[in-house]
Formats: sequence, C-alpha cells, structure tokens
Amino acid sequence: MTHPNIIWICTDQQRSDSLGCSGNEHANTPNLDHLAARGTRFSRHHTPMQICSPSRATLFTGLYPRNHGLITNGRALDTSIPTLTESLVKTGYSTHSVGKQHLQPILASAELNMPDSRAFWRNDRSRQWNGPYYGFQTLDLLLGESDTAAIAGHYANWLRENHAEAVKLLQVEAAADRPPADLDEIWVSAIPAELHYNSWITSRAVHFIEQAACSRPFFLFVSYPDPHHPFAPPAEYADRYHYSDMPLPRADPGELERVPDYYGELFPKGQGFRELYWAATDDEAGSMITTEDISDRSMQQAIAHTYGMIEMIDEGVGKIMTALDRHGHSQNTIVVFTSDHGELLGTHGLLHKGPPPYRQLTEITLIMSGPGIGAGQTTRSLSSHIDLVPTMLDLAGIPHGPGNTDGVSLVPLLQGADSGIREYLFGEYHPTARNDVYNQTVQTPDWRLTIYPNHSRWGELFHLKSDPDEHWNLYHQPAFRNTRCELSELLAKEFPPNMEVGSELLCKW
Repeated sequence: MTHPNIIWICTDQQRSDSLGCSGNEHANTPNLDHLAARGTRFSRHHTPMQICSPSRATLFTGLYPRNHGLITNGRALDTSIPTLTESLVKTGYSTHSVGKQHLQPILASAELNMPDSRAFWRNDRSRQWNGPYYGFQTLDLLLGESDTAAIAGHYANWLRENHAEAVKLLQVEAAADRPPADLDEIWVSAIPAELHYNSWITSRAVHFIEQAACSRPFFLFVSYPDPHHPFAPPAEYADRYHYSDMPLPRADPGELERVPDYYGELFPKGQGFRELYWAATDDEAGSMITTEDISDRSMQQAIAHTYGMIEMIDEGVGKIMTALDRHGHSQNTIVVFTSDHGELLGTHGLLHKGPPPYRQLTEITLIMSGPGIGAGQTTRSLSSHIDLVPTMLDLAGIPHGPGNTDGVSLVPLLQGADSGIREYLFGEYHPTARNDVYNQTVQTPDWRLTIYPNHSRWGELFHLKSDPDEHWNLYHQPAFRNTRCELSELLAKEFPPNMEVGSELLCKW
C-alpha cells in the first residue's frame, strides 16, 4: 500500500471565524480559502481544553487531557503515552516538526533535559540537537512567541548566528511607536518580515519538502506561534489593516452579570499587563482580563494586528503548497490546517483565554484536503481534537484498534456523509490556581452546558441556535431547568468529574 504524505499546519490561539472561507470579510486569507475549496472544512470543530499544552497533547494523542495527564501548562507529556508520530514512524514515515511544540514547560529546569525549555538551550550540547522528540525524528524548534522567540531554540540560534543585529528588533523597545497605555501588548515589530519567525518556519518547512526522499512517506508538522498575543506583526503586515476598519467586538450590556462572578477576578489590574503577566506566580491560566479599561481604538488595533499575523501565516501556507506542487507531492499529500484553541479578542468584554469555554475559545478551524477527502465540502457535524489521531491513521492506511484514543475517525464526513458521527462533545478545564473554576462542559448541536462541580451556584447554559455566540446565559432560568438537568445527567454518566489527575506540575509555564 502507498501511504500518503501528511502536512499538518497548526497555529496558536486562532478563532474559527478568522478566515475568508468562514465568512470573515475583513480577513485576507486566499491560500487557506483555496485549501478549503479543495477539501473539507469543519465549521463546528472544538478542542476539549482551551489552554495551549493540554490541547496540543490532545492533538498528538487523541486523548482527553484527563487521560494523557498534561492538564495544565507547566507540565510535560509523559513519554510513555503513545503518539500519532510514533505510529507513523513504525509504518515507515519520515517525521519532522518545524516551529512551536509546547509539549513540555518552557521554564522547566536544566536537569530535566527538556528540549522545549529555555534551560535546555543554555547547554552547548543543544547546538547539535534536532531530535528525537515524541516520535518526531528531527525538528526545527521554536520556543515562545513574539519578543520571546529569540531567547532559545533553533530559530533563536539561527537569528543570533546569521542576523545578530536583528535579535533586538523583536523587542517592544525597538518599535517605532510605543504601545498604548491601556493595552501594552500592541506594537509593530521592527524586525524585517523576512527575518521574522513565521518566515523562518515557512522556509524550514519548504526546505524539508525539497529534501524529502520519494522512497518514504513523510509527516511534516508546521506550527506557527501566531496569532497568539502580543499583537505585534512586522510592519509589512501590520500596515495592511487599519484599526478604524475593524468592527468592535460584540459585548452585550449586562452579559457578564449573568455568568459566574470569577470572570472579572482572574488577573490583577492596575499596571501594565505585560509586567504583571511575567511577574505573576499564582494566576489562573490564560491571562483572561476584562476590556472595561481598554479603549475602542486599542481593541480595534489588536484586532487589526491579529489579521496582519493571520495574513502572514496565510502567505506561508501558500509557499508550502507551491513547494508541494513544484516537487510533485500534491496528488499524494494530505494537508490539515487547525489551531490549538481560540481567542476572546474582546467578545463578551473579555480578552485572551481562560476557564470559561466560550465558543470563541473552544471552536477552531479545521480544514482537510487531499486523497480520500471530498472537495468543496463544509460540515456542521460536531468534531473534536480527540478525533484527529484516528482520522489521520485511517487516512494513512494504518490499522488501529478501538479504544486506543478517546476519539472517532472523521473519515465518513470527509467522504461526504451528511450526518454527524457524534451527538455531543465533552470539554473540561483544569485549574492552575483556583479549584473552584474547575469546570466541565457538554455540547450538543443545540446547547452548551458548563457546570462547576466545586461551586454549585455557578453554571452556564446557552441555546446555540438562537444565541450562537453565547451572550445570554440561561442557566438559572426556571424555564430551562429540564434541559439543564438532562445535560447534567449526561455529564455525570459519561464524563464524571475527575479533577485529581495529571502529571507533575513542574513550573508556571
């Protein structure tokens, strides 16, 4: 059997409504739109956990965070947990990763010898390292994002060794204009676009395609760290979007009064966000803040810069697809595009991410194209990151037994099935600081229920047909008590609370 090549492109913190093919008239994403036209787009695809490392570990294991153990940032994925890449290597695939991984803590100590940590790269021996790593035979690794991308990793070494003068240009101090006082995460990066980490990632991905041996199928993971905050694209892309053209995010009057009151308590206020972000030691993951003290102009500027970062990634995707065509791989390569999780970006009067599983955080784009995948399809069937491992294995023609993952294969939907493969999805947020924000979610085509087992008065119930963006919480309304009880019983039976799990917490990130 001839196994197809697989290219899996992943971004960080990108909403599902941020592409032209998803109906966004402000986004300029022709290459991703073309990929969707050539394949299948999932419009209701979700992550079971809206925080980076837990979601990324799910991508490679097909397991809920409670089952793979990486339940919060600051932990490492146990090397004994089987991964997609290990299955591919056993079948004869060549596996390579370019960009961000984040399956280990960035602040892990040197004695742990973890390549995803900054401490690892302070050792001279790291200069010879390029794998292995969780089934990846080789890697071009990047740590962090924005101004932290030049601290450690292969990109940082490349930049220092070849363009030492450009290292400082990633820093906010090099920007021509100072960030606004009410949101100090916004600036135009002074680094030339061709030296930016997104360009480096694209270049290394293209290089791998050019060098790929025709005798072996390959799996290439391309992981861009944008559009994660800070909102700091290089000038070439920042200048393409003006803040005044950006619509203000929707935040209905009083909607935060109808949700659990911790929403406005998670992150301290009173000084610059970035100073607090790096100094904080016991804050909840995701750095979710309210936007009440952020001006409309600053919020629109953050949105404009987000579109600039997305367009830069889109151009990189175009170059990768061109390289596939040029080297004769297009007809036998499956291309997947997704993100680890989303971003609130001002919706609901909130910024960044955090414990509440709003659609803007848990719903992300999934596009799949290639042999065995129907073209020009959009499915509204519910799907989850836990489904991607069995789907990839099926598309690669690799046998796998039932029960090896928590997911199910999406291949029937890729081949044109017009009905869903599941009736509901589960999600779960594991806290880093406050046990009361531990929550569990069940979502059906019509409803999203979230309960807080450690706080009986907190809860969220949204009717997704009449309120698709989740602005009106119905949890405490007597008319919807039966729906709340039915969904709560489903959670209790199929996905009972399980907070006391997880690998060892090693550090903050």
